[in-house]
Amino acid sequence: MNISILNTKINQDKKGLFCINDIHKASGGENKHKPSYWLSNQQTKELIDEIISDGGIPTSVVKGGVKQGTYVCKELVYAYAMWINAKFHLHVIRTFDKSVQEDYQRKATRELARAEYRPMTDALKYELKSNGKEPKPYDFSNEANLINRLALGMTASKFKDIHDIGKNEPIRDHLTPCQIKCITDLQRANTAFIQLGMNYEERKTKLMEMFKRNHIIPLFEEQQLLAA
Repeated sequence: MNISILNTKINQDKKGLFCINDIHKASGGENKHKPSYWLSNQQTKELIDEIISDGGIPTSVVKGGVKQGTYVCKELVYAYAMWINAKFHLHVIRTFDKSVQEDYQRKATRELARAEYRPMTDALKYELKSNGKEPKPYDFSNEANLINRLALGMTASKFKDIHDIGKNEPIRDHLTPCQIKCITDLQRANTAFIQLGMNYEERKTKLMEMFKRNHIIPLFEEQQLLAA
């Protein structure tokens, strides 16, 4: 989950807890609102005890590095924001709700991309067998590489190397919305082209035309926004 509150990025630790120091900064960074003051009050201590008794992990501390600070669970983020003031509390709730919704939409889009891959490989398998050829693993990897080279500018293997993604981890979880949409659309179109009996080079040409017409500008604009 990527969270930014009032143009301040809220870092997370490996447990998914949120940096309360970043929350403090987003609120305006007033001295009277220091996290240490809030964490030391009795009501906060009681809330932390309740979360622990319920099996949760309420806090952790990261020492050293660019992400050092105190990290807290979402319930404590809300409680801390409410302690600061009602307006900031409401803004935090709405920001988190929006982020959860966006995460859900991204997951749904990723699942669609995965679902569109199977019909493409099934169509290729049928086409090869219809022509008396036994499908080989490289036949399917060639199709995936064709799509990924257009959408990502590189193969999935290269993308994983550059972004330090595990060998067996799907790249879909690391793609932007526009990249996922591009891959989904190209997979769907490629399935249709295979069913029409087009050879590899013909499909490559058609997919390139489709990529240039429908996706190259949205992908470029998305990267510009991410880099801003």
